[in-house]
Amino acid sequence: MWGLGNVLIAAIPLNGLVIGVYRLGLGTLVYLVVCYVRGIRLTARSFRYGLAGGIAFGLDIATFFLAVRNTSVSIAVTVSALQPVVIAGVAAAAFGERIRPRHVVGTLVAVPAVALVAFAGGDDGARSTFGNLMAVAALFMWAAYFIASKKARETLPTMEYMTVMNMVAFFTVCAIALPAGVLGEGASQMDLATALAIVGVVALPGSGHIFMNWAHGHTTLMLTSLATLTMPVVSTLGAWVFIGQQVTAAQMLGIAVVLVVLAFVVVGDGREVRMRRVKL
Repeated sequence: MWGLGNVLIAAIPLNGLVIGVYRLGLGTLVYLVVCYVRGIRLTARSFRYGLAGGIAFGLDIATFFLAVRNTSVSIAVTVSALQPVVIAGVAAAAFGERIRPRHVVGTLVAVPAVALVAFAGGDDGARSTFGNLMAVAALFMWAAYFIASKKARETLPTMEYMTVMNMVAFFTVCAIALPAGVLGEGASQMDLATALAIVGVVALPGSGHIFMNWAHGHTTLMLTSLATLTMPVVSTLGAWVFIGQQVTAAQMLGIAVVLVVLAFVVVGDGREVRMRRVKL
């Protein structure tokens, strides 16, 4: 869902900050309605545990949407996919997770393969220094969001956290977009097709966040982080199919390596969990 959502974002003809404001504003309204229907009420406790994740997510949305709009989709998502390198130490120190040899090997093999997906493509003129810098900033905000979400899910149910996180992220992006003076420009460019695309962003990658934040309560931070390496695969293929960005044979090789590595890690983790249950 995140991989295809990145392609959708790249195709929306608006400034990245404007897309972020509309996407988070609409998402907040949707999740508030869901919470109300389900009898969930937000409290000071909700915001105490959800604040850090919301701020990190807002900064990630702002930087990543600017990256996708100012460089190629494959580069933007590939830089963000370096997240396991940033998270590995935190997973062990903050959550007591055991980093297995397969996690280290998987990261060492997959990261160069992911870089191949990004940088072996043809130069279609979509790259820019600003876009690449925003992608690097998004990498660290993305890692901070994952860590904060894992921590929040120890206390908050998924939908309560999703609502607070989106609300805080909305105000965070607004605080950046308003001084930049881009919201008026975005309103003047809005048409039905663009509005429907923003609804699609809430529905597609937004639902991806629901699934991932649910998963944070049931598996390790290292495994969920490694799973995000599939995003460049889906985004690069999606950008090729839907918006005509070039994909080379070298990129296809990198995609295959990433998928094999992820299968190796996920199957290994699953086998370890099953063996632990048998012993218990």
